Amino acid sequence: MQRTIEEINDKIKNERAQVLTASEAKEVIKEKGSKYFTDNIDIVTCASFEMNTNALLYLSFGQTDPLIYFMDPYINNVPAYVLGPTDLALSCVLSSRDNLEYGGAHIIEDLILGKDIHLKTNGRNFEVYPNKEFDTWFNIKNLNCARLVLNQAINQNNIVAANSGANDINSNMGTLIGKLENSTFNSSSFLNPLINDPYCKTIGVGSSVWVAGGHGIVLGYGSNHNPNQHRNKHSIPIGPSITLSAFADTDQMKSKWVRGGYLKSFGVVLYVGIGIPIPVLNEEIAEALSITDENIHTTIVDFSIPRRTKPIFGQCTYSELRTSTVLINEKPTLTAPLSSMAYAIEICKILKDEIINKDFFLTKSIMPIDMNVELKKLDSRLGELV
Repeated sequence: MQRTIEEINDKIKNERAQVLTASEAKEVIKEKGSKYFTDNIDIVTCASFEMNTNALLYLSFGQTDPLIYFMDPYINNVPAYVLGPTDLALSCVLSSRDNLEYGGAHIIEDLILGKDIHLKTNGRNFEVYPNKEFDTWFNIKNLNCARLVLNQAINQNNIVAANSGANDINSNMGTLIGKLENSTFNSSSFLNPLINDPYCKTIGVGSSVWVAGGHGIVLGYGSNHNPNQHRNKHSIPIGPSITLSAFADTDQMKSKWVRGGYLKSFGVVLYVGIGIPIPVLNEEIAEALSITDENIHTTIVDFSIPRRTKPIFGQCTYSELRTSTVLINEKPTLTAPLSSMAYAIEICKILKDEIINKDFFLTKSIMPIDMNVELKKLDSRLGELV
């Protein structure tokens, strides 16, 4: 049996589509098998709510009178980047000049909340743009465009961070207590769209994506895309692998699903909710959708060595991690998520309801995700070799 996206969209329009969340789907497959599932279910909704450090907010303002070409702009005292005369980009990870615990991610949250935000900028010394400085307040209603670009909207898998050293480490994975006293991870595991579609058979460039309550599209593969990562016997990579880039306009987003955060000694981070529907086109896709945490492995990495290549303590499953204790180097170690499974479960339900209510349709991709990309490294290069 082979369905098409068009056939499933037609069933959505006629209120005949059978939609399940990822949690519900796994129960049905376990009970009745993939053949029954393929014959009777059309769509499975998957989601993640994870920490993100690769997001950019694109802002398009109107022109001032007299005209201005922005230079050295600050938004709520956070530096922004000039993209055109009155277009700016704001990184989610940059901090305010007077408060390291507030930054771009919090401005994104404030914007979606409808708060007034401060803009202060100089003007470039151009004859046709005579305005040399500008100071104002704005909110989301005053913008021509406010678009969130996520260059790692979805990570197929991640690592477990631990610390075998004598001293505590404040890292990009939170505070890691020395002598393997704790560990952290950042994954929605069996709910993650790329865990349920491990080779991107249904997700590609142009696929519809739910971003924090708004609707966007997949742009292609994202930063640190590593499709050649080693996989277990269930086709799941044992560490960071496929990543997806996506964007959505912020005017439909809800602040519940976009949160600014702060990690000590690392800085500002963004938490964002993502949802992607997986169409059940054939039995192969149904088999992939049966994956559970018992069969999803990840690698435990020692952060005590601040190098690109770090020691590892082997692998564990997410079912082990969800017990809050994992065995590292034969030592029971407390472990905690940096992501929210409860929010990911809720997003799956919201996306399911939107599809049933004909508020969200599937989109056929215009090209597949490139699976032949080699993850490159940054090394120093002498001038005479350039």
